[in-house]
Amino acid sequence: MFEHITASEIAGFGVGGLLLAATIYAPKIDSFISTSQRSSLGMCKKCGDLRLIACSSCKGSGTIKGGAFNFILLEEKSKVGSSSSCTKCRARGHFQCPECSKLSQA
Repeated sequence: MFEHITASEIAGFGVGGLLLAATIYAPKIDSFISTSQRSSLGMCKKCGDLRLIACSSCKGSGTIKGGAFNFILLEEKSKVGSSSSCTKCRARGHFQCPECSKLSQA
């Protein structure tokens, strides 16, 4: 089965696997690096001294698109009412940072 595979094909599989792993874990690595940079600069670890955190449901837009997995078909794009207001953040798109609000109350 593997008699006709060349060394460059094996290297290609290895590089492809590394790129796939890097793509999957990039958000976690980015979060780790940004948190460590914020702490070394003396900033809030959650918001970076912005005092606001984007809503995880609507990603900061304030609206949630309809359809399964927020996927809208092309023929549904023409409908005006295909999105609804986010109920988690009350259509604001953000929350106050819990870490900064603790410090300001103290």
